[in-house]
Amino acid sequence: MLARAGSICKSSSNCRRCYSFSIPDYHPKVRAIPFAFPPEVAITHVGPTAATVTRSFSPSTIREELGCLAGSFIAKHLPAMGYRTIQPERTQALYYPSWCIDAEAEAKAWFSPNPDDPLEVVTVHFQHAELPGNGTELARISLRDETITYKNTKPFTPALTNQHGSEILCLPFNISPLELLSRARDTSFGVTKVDDDFRFDPRSIKLNLVAAYPILIPVYVLQYAPQGPYSRVTIIVEAYAEPGRYYVHFVNSPDLRKLPAQEFFGEEDFIAMGVSGNKCRFSPCIISPRSRPSASEDLCAWMSNFVEDRGAPLRLTGKQPINMDDCRVREWTEQEILPVHEWMQLGKDLIRTRGMIKTISTVSVDQIKVFEFPPRMNTDPKKVAAGLQGFFKAEGERLRKLEETRAARTPAWWRQWQDSQKTH
Repeated sequence: MLARAGSICKSSSNCRRCYSFSIPDYHPKVRAIPFAFPPEVAITHVGPTAATVTRSFSPSTIREELGCLAGSFIAKHLPAMGYRTIQPERTQALYYPSWCIDAEAEAKAWFSPNPDDPLEVVTVHFQHAELPGNGTELARISLRDETITYKNTKPFTPALTNQHGSEILCLPFNISPLELLSRARDTSFGVTKVDDDFRFDPRSIKLNLVAAYPILIPVYVLQYAPQGPYSRVTIIVEAYAEPGRYYVHFVNSPDLRKLPAQEFFGEEDFIAMGVSGNKCRFSPCIISPRSRPSASEDLCAWMSNFVEDRGAPLRLTGKQPINMDDCRVREWTEQEILPVHEWMQLGKDLIRTRGMIKTISTVSVDQIKVFEFPPRMNTDPKKVAAGLQGFFKAEGERLRKLEETRAARTPAWWRQWQDSQKTH
């Protein structure tokens, strides 16, 4: 028997409890992404998965569990038939603090397992990178798709704490990316290994520019209670656009048994499901040296493993209050972002031009072959040399103008921060 509304899949009276939450005193720089849909849509979206992972396969409940699974599937894909999806024990709309990061950094690195090989200075760009802003378990997962931009946000106001009939729990910021960078330099005792052929020294990290944009990401947290003495299941649903990605999280308890689904997934405790982009949440791009095309992916994997570790939330949580008045903390708006991205693009152009000049400068005149049409004999080497010198001169002038332009377009707030560091 399938689960029609009011039949096997029981409704929970606690599904949309109303709580009186205190709202953190967010800084005016904080922006929020509105909830795109009500909790009922989230519940229906994850229904078939919730009904599957909460199954105990016990003989006494198997008929009811199968009915709940079938009803949840039909409720999602054939809503006109009037079936009800499995209902969570509790639903909570949540604003999770997060950071969007634009930065250019340099560090000393080695691209060889041999410790005696010479080091290289690596320049890395982080554009639209995602870092957690609160040290709960949610810090370990990505909650923002790369398609979300500043255009999807609005300044946070108390009115945003109630949307689609749900009172929203707002978490405070207690992770600062600026503090993390400082701690990485100050507490490091040696070289960090990214993989067998890539190492860097955190003490050498130099930030050429960093902009940190605080944002609030909307999610629904759904808690399901399986029948019998089994651990509860939490599903976290991203709620900033049409229903897509969500995570299944098994909540372990020493007094309760593990569900069969939990045994199936093994040690993995946050299982990503649904449709989402595959781009790295940190989006590192090594722009120099340009001869290391795979290093960006290696760095992304290392950063992901670091943040997704079970002990990461505690390590990431700040030791002091977040200073939102820091001039490197910016509001996530077009007026703030575009100058930073233009400055970073000029950096890429500089690296490319320097690399081209360096490569061509190693070429001697007698190594150059001139192809002309119609063909002529005995091309004058002096003319070739003069042409090469003219090219170097033109490119050198172009490089000088790029450097001047980039220096002139350095954001005023970054100059302010640099000046403040000279006094320390």
